[in-house]
Amino acid sequence: MRLLRLRQKNFRNLSTPLFVPGPGLTTIVGGNAQGKTNLLEAIELALGGELRNGMAERIAFGQSEAWLHAEIETQFGNSRLEVKLSREGREHRLNEAPASLRELAQLPGAVLLGPDDLELVLGPPEERRRFLDLLLARFSARYRVMLGQYSRALQQRNAVLKSSFRPGARGRGGEGAARAEAPVLEGKQGGIRAAIGIWNHELVKYGSEILSLRRRMLSKLNPLAREAYRELAPGELKLELSETTDPERFLQALEDNLPEDLQRGATSVGPHRDDLTILLSGHEAARYGSRGECRSIALALRLAEHRLLWQHYQEAPLLLVDEWNSELDARRRGALLAYAQSLPQAILAGLEAPGAGAVIEIEAGVWSQ
Repeated sequence: MRLLRLRQKNFRNLSTPLFVPGPGLTTIVGGNAQGKTNLLEAIELALGGELRNGMAERIAFGQSEAWLHAEIETQFGNSRLEVKLSREGREHRLNEAPASLRELAQLPGAVLLGPDDLELVLGPPEERRRFLDLLLARFSARYRVMLGQYSRALQQRNAVLKSSFRPGARGRGGEGAARAEAPVLEGKQGGIRAAIGIWNHELVKYGSEILSLRRRMLSKLNPLAREAYRELAPGELKLELSETTDPERFLQALEDNLPEDLQRGATSVGPHRDDLTILLSGHEAARYGSRGECRSIALALRLAEHRLLWQHYQEAPLLLVDEWNSELDARRRGALLAYAQSLPQAILAGLEAPGAGAVIEIEAGVWSQ
């Protein structure tokens, strides 16, 4: 897939309305805070990607809306994508017609690599769950729907759990207050358990399939991540799901953990509590890996994502790399550049150019071509 042109208005500090990258490798060069990251994020959003944080902060100061318009070329012909960003969110159009993220996922889109990807290794479990969930949503429209349904059922179950007791009773009156609370709990127990049972079945209905699909995804991602890491650095990379329950035992786990959940006021098992364990040569990377190794792992995960999507769409997504040479030694930079140059199109951004491909300089959100 190729990005033919990008038009933008009111996106962060970007001032030039038109960006036209050529085929092959293009590098955007500029100092810090000049707009390199903003331009890559504009491309990612225009192609249907999802970024951290809200849309409001992507709108230029003093403006109420921003627009992005991309023209792309795929094996099936040209397409036009448009997104309007506002304080309330975003609206997409595909070939002039309103479109959902599910419809945009039918296109190869882009994969964005950047320094923040280090959070995939060193950050909290939510970062790794988000990585898996967004990747799975590219493959399965149903998966995105199931996540939404699961999230709503989880909120309802947690609301019932929280309503079963008054938080802080022990802290306000000690054990005596907690004992006084017991008759109230006993009187509510039947209704609470009935409500919990309803939401247990809803969680299992969607959560079991989410768990199963994550396992299938990891079986495909693992060998690609291992291959990508070998190209970057020595060591054996392995990904494992750290699950709070099996799909087949999910209902039983919810019932077994109900006393604890009532005490916590939250659901303690399920795909919302799972993690992705990252092992390097048999050791947990987050605890024992150097920063350079963790940076290489994060890079390998994104390259594996790109390769997996390439297999799925039968054509390569656009590769976007922010701070392409940040915290990478010569070997790692060389491997990344070799991969980027093998693609129909890749766009890098950094303080300096790699010495190959086209170079576009940017300053204060302005570039010339």
